[in-house]
Amino acid sequence: MDRVVMAWVALLWLTAVAEGLQVTVPDKKKVAMLFQPTVLHCHFSTSSHQPAVVQWKFKSYCQDRMGESLGMSSPRTQSLSKRNLEWDPYLDCLDSRRTVRVVASKQGSTVTLGDFYRGREITIVHDADLQIGKLMWGDSGLYYCIITTPDDLEGKNEDSVEVLVLEYIMRNTGLEEAQAGIKIAGRNINNLGHADDNTLMAESEEELKCLLMKVKEESEKLA
Repeated sequence: MDRVVMAWVALLWLTAVAEGLQVTVPDKKKVAMLFQPTVLHCHFSTSSHQPAVVQWKFKSYCQDRMGESLGMSSPRTQSLSKRNLEWDPYLDCLDSRRTVRVVASKQGSTVTLGDFYRGREITIVHDADLQIGKLMWGDSGLYYCIITTPDDLEGKNEDSVEVLVLEYIMRNTGLEEAQAGIKIAGRNINNLGHADDNTLMAESEEELKCLLMKVKEESEKLA
C-alpha cells in the first residue's frame, strides 16, 4: 500500500514539474462599486524554489463599451465578431492601441506601485492577490496577473480578469436619454451619484421600475 501511495506522489510531482509555472485568476469578470474596496485573486504553482516576482498590469478597453450598450457598434465590428466568435473587439487588440500601465509589483515582501497609482491604497497580499482600497473612475478594464520565476520559464505565466466598476455600468445604461425622472429647473434628473452609491429618482413607481430595469439589463449584459 505504501508503495502505491509513493508512486502516486511521484507521479503528481512529475506532472507538476512537466507543466511548469501555472497562473490562474479564478474570476474572469468582476463587478465592483465605485469608491469601494476590491480584491483580485491570483493563484500560481511552480516547481521553482526561488521567490517569484509578482506584477499586476492594467489594460484599458480597445474601444468604449458605450456604443455596444446603446446598440451603436460599427458594421465592421459586428461583421468581425460574427466571423470569429472568440474575438472580443473590446478586449482583444494590440497593446499599442490602448493604455497599458503597471499597477503594482511584489518582490519578496516589498510592494512597489506603478507611477500612475502612487498615493493610492493598493497593495499585493496573500502572495499574488491585488488589493485595491478604493476603486476610482477609469479603473474599469483588464487586469493581468503576471508571475516571473528565474528558473521556471515553461508553462503559463499570466492570466487576467475584467473589472467593471458600477459607475461604468450606470453611465452606459442610457439614463440621460430616458424620459423618466424629476424635472428640476427645466432639466430631467433621474440619478444622483454619491460617495459610495447611486440614487435613482422618478415621479412614479412605473418610471422607477423602468429605470431599475435599464440598470438590471446593463448589469446582466456585462456580468
